[in-house]
Amino acid sequence: MQSMKSHCSLYRPLNSERREIRLLTLVAGNHDDPLRCQLTTASLIAEPGYNALSYVWGQPASSTSSESTIVLDGHHVPVTANLHSALRHLRQPVWSHSVCLWVDAVCINQNDVDERNQQVAMMRDIYASAAQVTIWLGEEDEDSNVAFDAIPLVADEKSWFWQHENDDKEGHRWEIRRHCGNFFFSLASCRPWFSRVWILQELAMPKSDPAVVCGWKRAPWSTFVVAWQVIAKSRSAGLVSMQKELVSPNGDCQLLNMTKLDLLNGLRQTAQLKTGESLRKLLLISRTSAATDPRDRIYGVLGLLEQDALDPDQSAVISVDYRQSCAEVYADAMTHIFSRGDGPYLLSGAFLSGGSVAAPHISTLPASTSQPELPSWVPDFSGQTFDTARQSSGISFLPPATMSVSGAGQGAKNGRVLEDGRTLQVEGLVVDVIDEVIPLGSSLENIIERLPHLEWVTAEARKRFCMFDAAIAHHMQRFKGSEPLWRVLISNNHRKSGYEPAPASYEATYLSYLSAASTNDKISKHVDDSQKPEYEVSLRSCVNRKCFFTTKSGFVGTCIPSGRDGDIIAIVFGSPAPFVLRPIPPADEEPSYYSLIGTCYVGGIMNGEMVDELYCEDLMDSTTFLIR
Repeated sequence: MQSMKSHCSLYRPLNSERREIRLLTLVAGNHDDPLRCQLTTASLIAEPGYNALSYVWGQPASSTSSESTIVLDGHHVPVTANLHSALRHLRQPVWSHSVCLWVDAVCINQNDVDERNQQVAMMRDIYASAAQVTIWLGEEDEDSNVAFDAIPLVADEKSWFWQHENDDKEGHRWEIRRHCGNFFFSLASCRPWFSRVWILQELAMPKSDPAVVCGWKRAPWSTFVVAWQVIAKSRSAGLVSMQKELVSPNGDCQLLNMTKLDLLNGLRQTAQLKTGESLRKLLLISRTSAATDPRDRIYGVLGLLEQDALDPDQSAVISVDYRQSCAEVYADAMTHIFSRGDGPYLLSGAFLSGGSVAAPHISTLPASTSQPELPSWVPDFSGQTFDTARQSSGISFLPPATMSVSGAGQGAKNGRVLEDGRTLQVEGLVVDVIDEVIPLGSSLENIIERLPHLEWVTAEARKRFCMFDAAIAHHMQRFKGSEPLWRVLISNNHRKSGYEPAPASYEATYLSYLSAASTNDKISKHVDDSQKPEYEVSLRSCVNRKCFFTTKSGFVGTCIPSGRDGDIIAIVFGSPAPFVLRPIPPADEEPSYYSLIGTCYVGGIMNGEMVDELYCEDLMDSTTFLIR
């Protein structure tokens, strides 16, 4: 949601107990006539009939232009150019009937924060109660016009489009495929509707089949998706290169290589079964979605939560409140996620800021408004993609999905937020203290050049005396020497599978690079990624994203570039990978606090060895960490 200039005299208070909303009546007219509209009030309890519009607000047009205003109850009210275009295309001809719409920008008094809070909390029901939902993709172009005309043919296996015996139609079929391919494969990048966070629930909640409208063309959502799947199948080689949702650790690997359209349709199917999703998964699905107000990264998906996540007896419930700062909203989201038992799991795969940082700017607030920082354990949910993240993704440090550093504690419900709203309390194990951090390099060549030195550093580190009690020292000695460096550098992951450890065949490639670096030989280069050894591709992904480290007792591993000596390596029960924690200098008699810096990989303990063999056998005690 974003603010727009509105006329307060148009809005009378809504009765929240009656679940009132405003409806916009779009009066019929000729194409060039001004857009004349009226506002009325209706109660959802009375089940009014209306068409809810799903669209992108877009940039405001000039308020002096007739192409940027509507005549609302006699007042000239500015709207964005995209909304103006949508209304013009949806208006019925002068001899026809008016259209009853729900349009958030006009039907909600954007200047009334209390009303905005109340209406946004009702968005799920507003779209679920609509007789029809119209998805406005924007103005038409040549590809969209051909694609929409062809959608019924492409989606129908019995249509002439699929009857290949008539060669006279082959040229026409090829032309249709070309335009449909251009249209569908550019949706995520060229049609802003697909990048907007609010559309997730606007698409998922309607009971009837939404109508997809582009210019003067339209198609049912269900037919639109079938046509897309047909075109995608016919160009399956291109599907892999489409926009991807990043994989979350372990159980969400099925999201890899799914396009935004597939994810949206899957979310709608789930919502129609009334099962809902966890906030953790919704944030994963929407991580490439944008919101003008960064708080809407959370508020925009609340309507899709599973039902028990809304029960205060089972979860920390998130309330919509636009008076809260972005830091407070994001902290509330993480408090909810920890209350559901998903906190360590989510943090292990997120892009973290490497300490406390400024919260995202809220454009509707004055620039001078002071906003609290994000605590280190709260991700910036507005920056969870590679192009916006400030740090490496935790995903690059996760072991294969069949492994977890938490061992028997991988399913632990661990973590609670204290009353100050900024301190996270979690349980875990102290692994060790970082002794030295070595950058891996800014290119693959840099990494390969450093391999002999890293091998030497690893060998020397593993000779160190373990700084642990005698009862566990020999276990630690065994752990730290059990995993070769070549596996540690790539987090022991098979390049083509999120579930399997790196195959033994990778070692040969590693040894060839080690030998070449030792003798100053050049490595043969492959122009095509498909011809490169898998290990090389995995190693290349470490460039500028990982540092090598050793610990006081001789463990070796990789961490984010901001890791430094003196940082603590800790296992937080429930996370598949360890975390780097930085002690915060104490003030007076305060307890010990830490900043959460990021995820890491530690050779020899990533399959739960410390938890299973030491903690579960009462050889090692857990530690309570207070993170700010």
